[in-house]
Amino acid sequence: MGLLAILALTACTPAADAPTTTDATTTTTALWLFDEPAGLYPSHALDDMSDNDMVLTLGLGAQVVPGRYGNALLLAPLDPPLEVPPAEEKPGEFGLARLPIPEGRTVEPLSWFTAHYAALMTSGENHLRKQVGFKNPTTSALNLGDFDWTVEFWHSPGDAPAAGEAVVFEIGTGPRGENDIVTRLTWSADRSRFVFVNQPSGAAIAIPTAAAAAAQVAPADAASAGAAPTSDWRHYAFTYDSTSNQLTHYVDGTAQPRPQPQTEPQQQSAALEALPAGDEAYFILASDGLFTRPLTGLLDEFRVSRGLVYTADFAPDAGGGAGAPSFEPPATFATTPEPLELTQGPPLLFAASTAADSPEPLDLGTRKHLFIDGAILASSGDTKFVVNPPKRAERVIDNIKGTFRKHLTVIEGDDGVIRIYNSVEEDHLAVYTSTDGVHFDRPDQGRGEINGHRNIVIPDMVGGLGSPFRDPHGPPEEHWKYLTDYQRRGIYLYTSPDGYNWTRRRNIILPFRSGTQSSTFYDDQRQVYVAFHRSGIFHTPGGATQRSSVVTEHEDLRTTQPFTPLTQREYLELRAEYPLRDPLPWWVDNGPLTPGGFGMEYPHLFDPTAEDPAGVDFYLTKAIKYPYAPDTYLAFPVGYFHYYGDGPEARTVLGLEERGLGSGPLESQVAVSRNGLDWKRYPEPAYVGIGRHEGRDVVTAYIAQGMVRRGEELWQYYFGETHYHSPHTEDPDGRGVYRLVQRLDGFISLDSPYGRETTAITKPLTFTGNRLQLNVDTDAVGYLQVGFLDEQGRPIEGYTVDDCVYVNGDFIAKEVDWLGTGADLSPLLGRAVRVVFRMRGAKLYAMQFVEGG
Repeated sequence: MGLLAILALTACTPAADAPTTTDATTTTTALWLFDEPAGLYPSHALDDMSDNDMVLTLGLGAQVVPGRYGNALLLAPLDPPLEVPPAEEKPGEFGLARLPIPEGRTVEPLSWFTAHYAALMTSGENHLRKQVGFKNPTTSALNLGDFDWTVEFWHSPGDAPAAGEAVVFEIGTGPRGENDIVTRLTWSADRSRFVFVNQPSGAAIAIPTAAAAAAQVAPADAASAGAAPTSDWRHYAFTYDSTSNQLTHYVDGTAQPRPQPQTEPQQQSAALEALPAGDEAYFILASDGLFTRPLTGLLDEFRVSRGLVYTADFAPDAGGGAGAPSFEPPATFATTPEPLELTQGPPLLFAASTAADSPEPLDLGTRKHLFIDGAILASSGDTKFVVNPPKRAERVIDNIKGTFRKHLTVIEGDDGVIRIYNSVEEDHLAVYTSTDGVHFDRPDQGRGEINGHRNIVIPDMVGGLGSPFRDPHGPPEEHWKYLTDYQRRGIYLYTSPDGYNWTRRRNIILPFRSGTQSSTFYDDQRQVYVAFHRSGIFHTPGGATQRSSVVTEHEDLRTTQPFTPLTQREYLELRAEYPLRDPLPWWVDNGPLTPGGFGMEYPHLFDPTAEDPAGVDFYLTKAIKYPYAPDTYLAFPVGYFHYYGDGPEARTVLGLEERGLGSGPLESQVAVSRNGLDWKRYPEPAYVGIGRHEGRDVVTAYIAQGMVRRGEELWQYYFGETHYHSPHTEDPDGRGVYRLVQRLDGFISLDSPYGRETTAITKPLTFTGNRLQLNVDTDAVGYLQVGFLDEQGRPIEGYTVDDCVYVNGDFIAKEVDWLGTGADLSPLLGRAVRVVFRMRGAKLYAMQFVEGG
C-alpha cells in the first residue's frame, strides 16, 4: 500500500441555528435495522430498509438480540458453536467441506468452517450457492468516494470489553483478502479514535472520538443474553463534504473537536476516491475481509446515506425520543405499523369445548352447515362422506410459450373481473383477466415489455410463491395482500390498492425460504391470518425428500414474526421422533450465503399417512377459509407419486430416462377442517385427477388457489400438463389452464346407500330462523326426510320423520315441510333439538335454518 498520509479530521463549528439535515439532497443508500427475529440463524438475510435492497447475510460471528431500537446485532460467536455436519451431495456448494485454496490465491474459499463474520455482502465466493440477490457494493453508493456521504450507527459495548483494534466496516474490490484495494473504518484498541482508510486516494484519516460507554453486564431480566441497557448505547456519525474534502465526526449528536497537531505532516483535507468496480467485490460489517479484527459489543441502526445528513449538532433521538431512531424512515421501512382493527366472525362452533360429550347444545343459529365431516353428527347410520370432483370444463389458457409457472391463484376483483396470477420469466408475477371466466386476456400494465410480457404486476423475483388475496384490513392502499418468497431469501409482504400495483414492505415477515407457493388467508372466526409454507426437511422411507407443510399464524401480516430457534442438539434429538434429512441443523442446508428453508420451528401438517403409498408426499396445500359458510376450511393438497427413491424396482423403473416419463404424476386431493389447524384429508377419489381433458392426456394436475362464485356454481381452475414432473421428454404444447365447475357447497357430501334407508342424527343444537333449507341431490329415485327429536330423544309431534314431505330432486336451497304443520319451525325456537335425516340414494351437502315468510 505504501506510506499513508495521516490526515487530520476537521470538525465544523456549526451555528446554533444551523439545520441538522439537508433533506433535499440526502438519500439513503442502505439502512440495516437488524430487526429480524431474535435468534436468527446464520446464512439468513439481514435486510436493507432502503429502496436499494443491499441485503447482507448473517455469519457465525454475530447474533440477533434485543437492541437499542427493536433488535440489534450482538457481535459475538454463535453459542453453542456449530459442529459442521457431513454432506453426501455437493458439499462444496453448500459449504459443508473445506475446499483447497485455488492456484494463485492465498485465502481459503468460504465455507461453514470459515464463516466467522458478522454480516457480509459479496459478489465473489461463487463456488457457493448464493440466492439472496446480493448487489455489487463497488457499483453502488456504498463505495464511498468523492461525493457527499454520511455513515452512522449505534453501538454498545454490552458486557464485552474491547479486544484490540476493530473494524467497523470494510468494502473491497475483491477477491476477499487477496488485495489492498479497500475502504475501511477501524476503531483503535483503546476506543479513543477511528481511522478511515481509503486506499485509492492513499488516505488514512485519524478521527478522535469520545470515550465509548463502559462495558456493563445487562440486567438479569434482560429479554435476551447480550441485551444492553439503553444508557450504554452511543450514536456515531461520520459525514464527508466533497466540496471541502472534510470529514466531520459526531458522537451522540455532538461534533467532535479536531485533533491536536502530531509529529507527522498534517493535511486539513483529503479528496477521497471510490474503489474500482470489482467482479468479486464485498462489503462486511464488524470485521475485515479476512474475518479478523472483529468489533465486539452490539451494533444497531447502521445507515449509509448519500449527502450530508447532519451539518450541525443534533439530538440522536429526535425522531421520537428514546424509542425512536434519529431519522424518520419511509412507510415501507416501518416494522411496527398502526394496529389493525380486525373483523370478527362468529366463534368457532366446533371448538374443544363442544366435544361429543359436552352437555351444552350447539348454538347453530342461522349458520350454514356443510356436511364435510361428522362434526355435527351424534350417529351416522350407513351414511358416508363422499368426495365430489368438479365437472371438467374448457381449457381457458393455451398456447403457452416460455416460462409459465404452475402455481396459480384465482380471485375476483372489486369490478367483477376474474384474475389468474402466476409467475413467468425471472419469476415475475403476471396477471390474466376475464369477464366470463373462459376467455382470458393479458392486460397491459403500463410497465413496458418485460421478457416479452406486458401483463407483469410485480417485476421482482417472487416466483409465484404466494397467493394474492383481498383483505379489508388496513388503509385502502393495503386492501390486497401477497405473502410470498422474495429473491429466495424468505417470506415478505406485498400490498396493493387494486391487485395491479404492488409495493413490498422492506421488513422480512418470516426468515425462511418456502419450497413452493405459500397459501394465506384471514380467519375472521379466530381473528388471525394463517399461512402454509412448504418444507423439505423430512425424508421418505427410501431416503428421498418428503415434502411437508408448516403453518404460521399472524395477528398482523405486516410485522416480522418471531420464532423459537432450535439448537443443533435439539435438531439432532428431534431425529428420534421425525424422519429428518441431513444436514442438521437444517439452516446449514444451503450454505453460509443462502438462507435455509422451513424446518421444525413451526407445526407441520399435510404429511403422508399409513394410508398413502410409500414415497407419496404433498407438494403444497392450497388451503382456504370457505367464504360461503362459517366453520369450514378447505385445502386441496397436491399429491405427488414419486417414481424415484421408494418402492420396488417395478415402480422405480418408471423413472428411467429411456422410458421418457419423468419423476412422477401429480393429482389434487381435498381436505377439510373446522378450525384451519386440524385437517381430515379425503384421498379418494382424487378431487382433480389425471386423465383426458379437452383432448389431452393430463398427467400433472395442480389446482389453483382460490375459487370464484357464479350463482349456484363455484368455478375453480387448474394447471395441467401432458408430461410428468421433472420430465425426461417435455411436451411444449401440452401445458394449459382448465376451468372446473363445482356445485355450491358441493365438495363433500353425506351420502346414503341406494338399496336401503339409513338415518343420521345430529348432536343437540339450538337454532334461530323459522325455516330449514337443504342443499341436497336425491336424483330421480332417491329421497330424504327430516325430523326433530327433543332432549330425551323423543320425536316432536308435528315434526316427525314420518310426517316430513319427501325431499326428492336436486336443490341448492330446498325448504323442508311437514304434513299438517308446513314449513314453519317457530314452535321449536329456543329448544334444544336433534335433527334426524332419513335418507335413501341421496347426497346431503349442507343445511341452514333461515328466516322465511
